[in-house]
Amino acid sequence: MADPLDVYVDSYQVSTNPWAGTINFMLSSATPGAPGAPPRHEHLVSVRLSLENMKLLSFLLHRQLMQHEQNLGVNIQVPLQVLNQLQIGAEDWQTFWKRLGGGE
Repeated sequence: MADPLDVYVDSYQVSTNPWAGTINFMLSSATPGAPGAPPRHEHLVSVRLSLENMKLLSFLLHRQLMQHEQNLGVNIQVPLQVLNQLQIGAEDWQTFWKRLGGGE
Protein backbone atom coordinates (compact mmCIF):
# COMPACT_ATOMS: atom_id res chain seq x y z
CA MET A 1 0.00 0.00 0.00
CA ALA A 2 1.28 3.47 -0.89
CA ASP A 3 2.16 5.97 1.81
CA PRO A 4 -0.70 8.39 2.51
CA LEU A 5 -0.48 11.88 1.06
CA ASP A 6 0.20 14.72 3.48
CA VAL A 7 -0.24 17.99 1.61
CA TYR A 8 -1.08 21.63 2.21
CA VAL A 9 -3.57 23.21 -0.18
CA ASP A 10 -4.72 26.78 -0.59
CA SER A 11 -7.23 26.37 -3.39
CA TYR A 12 -9.74 23.85 -4.55
CA GLN A 13 -12.46 23.18 -7.10
CA VAL A 14 -15.66 21.34 -6.36
CA SER A 15 -17.82 19.73 -9.03
CA THR A 16 -20.75 17.36 -9.07
CA ASN A 17 -22.65 15.31 -11.58
CA PRO A 18 -25.83 13.25 -11.10
CA TRP A 19 -23.88 10.36 -9.54
CA ALA A 20 -20.82 11.71 -7.71
CA GLY A 21 -18.65 14.65 -6.75
CA THR A 22 -15.02 15.60 -7.13
CA ILE A 23 -12.87 17.92 -5.05
CA ASN A 24 -9.62 18.99 -6.72
CA PHE A 25 -7.03 20.28 -4.27
CA MET A 26 -4.35 22.68 -5.54
CA LEU A 27 -1.51 24.88 -4.36
CA SER A 28 -0.96 28.32 -5.82
CA SER A 29 2.37 29.17 -7.38
CA ALA A 30 4.98 30.77 -5.13
CA THR A 31 5.89 33.18 -7.93
CA PRO A 32 3.45 35.69 -9.39
CA GLY A 33 2.27 35.20 -12.94
CA ALA A 34 2.21 37.76 -15.71
CA PRO A 35 0.03 40.83 -15.10
CA GLY A 36 -3.57 40.08 -16.05
CA ALA A 37 -2.94 36.34 -16.31
CA PRO A 38 -4.97 33.99 -14.11
CA PRO A 39 -3.14 32.68 -11.05
CA ARG A 40 -1.14 29.50 -11.58
CA HIS A 41 -1.92 26.45 -9.48
CA GLU A 42 -0.32 23.05 -9.12
CA HIS A 43 -2.93 20.28 -9.06
CA LEU A 44 -2.04 18.04 -6.11
CA VAL A 45 -4.84 15.52 -5.76
CA SER A 46 -8.44 14.78 -6.74
CA VAL A 47 -10.85 13.19 -4.30
CA ARG A 48 -13.88 11.53 -5.83
CA LEU A 49 -16.80 10.60 -3.63
CA SER A 50 -20.49 9.85 -3.72
CA LEU A 51 -22.88 12.77 -3.32
CA GLU A 52 -24.01 11.27 -0.02
CA ASN A 53 -20.42 11.20 1.26
CA MET A 54 -19.83 14.75 -0.03
CA LYS A 55 -22.87 15.94 1.91
CA LEU A 56 -21.72 14.10 5.05
CA LEU A 57 -18.24 15.58 4.70
CA SER A 58 -19.75 19.07 4.46
CA PHE A 59 -21.65 18.49 7.69
CA LEU A 60 -18.63 17.06 9.50
CA LEU A 61 -16.42 19.97 8.41
CA HIS A 62 -19.02 22.47 9.60
CA ARG A 63 -19.44 20.72 12.95
CA GLN A 64 -15.66 20.53 13.48
CA LEU A 65 -15.23 24.25 12.75
CA MET A 66 -18.07 25.19 15.10
CA GLN A 67 -16.56 23.06 17.89
CA HIS A 68 -13.14 24.61 17.27
CA GLU A 69 -14.49 28.16 17.48
CA GLN A 70 -16.52 27.35 20.59
CA ASN A 71 -13.69 25.53 22.39
CA LEU A 72 -11.15 28.30 21.73
CA GLY A 73 -13.57 31.24 21.96
CA VAL A 74 -12.56 32.50 18.51
CA ASN A 75 -14.39 33.48 15.34
CA ILE A 76 -12.58 32.43 12.17
CA GLN A 77 -12.84 35.36 9.76
CA VAL A 78 -12.82 35.08 5.98
CA PRO A 79 -11.92 38.37 4.26
CA LEU A 80 -14.61 40.01 2.14
CA GLN A 81 -12.14 40.04 -0.78
CA VAL A 82 -12.02 36.22 -0.69
CA LEU A 83 -15.81 35.97 -0.63
CA ASN A 84 -15.97 38.37 -3.59
CA GLN A 85 -13.46 36.31 -5.58
CA LEU A 86 -15.58 33.21 -4.97
CA GLN A 87 -18.74 35.12 -5.87
CA ILE A 88 -20.23 34.56 -2.41
CA GLY A 89 -22.39 37.48 -1.38
CA ALA A 90 -21.76 38.82 2.13
CA GLU A 91 -25.47 38.45 2.90
CA ASP A 92 -25.46 34.81 1.74
CA TRP A 93 -22.37 34.15 3.88
CA GLN A 94 -23.95 35.72 6.98
CA THR A 95 -27.22 33.84 6.43
CA PHE A 96 -25.44 30.51 6.02
CA TRP A 97 -23.46 30.79 9.26
CA LYS A 98 -26.31 32.22 11.31
CA ARG A 99 -28.77 29.60 10.04
CA LEU A 100 -26.35 26.84 11.00
CA GLY A 101 -25.51 28.29 14.39
CA GLY A 102 -22.10 29.67 13.51
CA GLY A 103 -20.36 32.81 14.57
CA GLU A 104 -19.59 34.95 11.47
